Amino acid sequence: MKKITPIPLIPHSKITQLVEEKNGFNFGVCELNIYETRKEVINFPLSFNGFTITSMLRGRKQVRFSDLINREYLPGNTIISPSYSKLDVDFLKASFEDPTQCTALTIDNSFIKKKIQEFNEVLGDNIFVKSWRILDRPILMYNNEDLVNIHEKITRLSSSNDPFKEIHIKLLLKELVLCVLKMQNVSILKENAETNTNNTPFAAIINFIRQNIHNEIQIEDLLKISSMSKSSFYRAFVTELGVSPYQLIINERLKISKRLLLEEKLSVKETAYAVGFSSANYFIRLFKKYEGVTPKQYIKLKN
Repeated sequence: MKKITPIPLIPHSKITQLVEEKNGFNFGVCELNIYETRKEVINFPLSFNGFTITSMLRGRKQVRFSDLINREYLPGNTIISPSYSKLDVDFLKASFEDPTQCTALTIDNSFIKKKIQEFNEVLGDNIFVKSWRILDRPILMYNNEDLVNIHEKITRLSSSNDPFKEIHIKLLLKELVLCVLKMQNVSILKENAETNTNNTPFAAIINFIRQNIHNEIQIEDLLKISSMSKSSFYRAFVTELGVSPYQLIINERLKISKRLLLEEKLSVKETAYAVGFSSANYFIRLFKKYEGVTPKQYIKLKN
């Protein structure tokens, strides 16, 4: 999980409202808005008139989609929201001195459809994902490095005096859409694997990782499980998911480690060994790299 660098807050003298104060930039094909909220609010309704990528920069929110499940929305998280999807948001502990801050990048739907068509034509037959598409429901995801880098470039260009910034932003949008589709694919495939049998290559891979999380897992093990050639295996990960098999294993280890730390109350050392790390120090380094805090700091933040 990668955090996007927060943007300087709106000066107090220019604040006109405490809930969702907006600073925005419009570039025709997309609109970037930065929102700040300075008071606690419950059940704030939110929707966008186009495909929107919204990312948390400061503070904490709780968000609900149509399933009414409460989801923590924190720095390091991004929500992909189709046009007019309804979100209900709680601004928890937001205050005048400690506001929440998020960005919302709304992209023209025709641009999105055109790019998805281009991507599907280039890739042809996929292995994990048969056809790339935009979901008809919102989804919350962890940021990756590519998304953070593209997001920060777009934000920086938006407020710059670069005469070519609209051209640069349109080029970056294509990269961003591709990055988001890959992240979406990973999330959906993981969800499907929990209810599916091992009747797809990805379901077989992810279920094998989860069932053997306490053991050393070799890439060769995943190749056998998937019944794929080595070249097809790596190509599918890179082109369709944007993540390496090694990163997938690490992500699953860290995901389970957070549950063990918080729910099972295992020590850091016990957790490291329980999720397959041979060294507690290596586990701590990786945890901080991906989560931004050490395991002990993570426990303190959650309690």
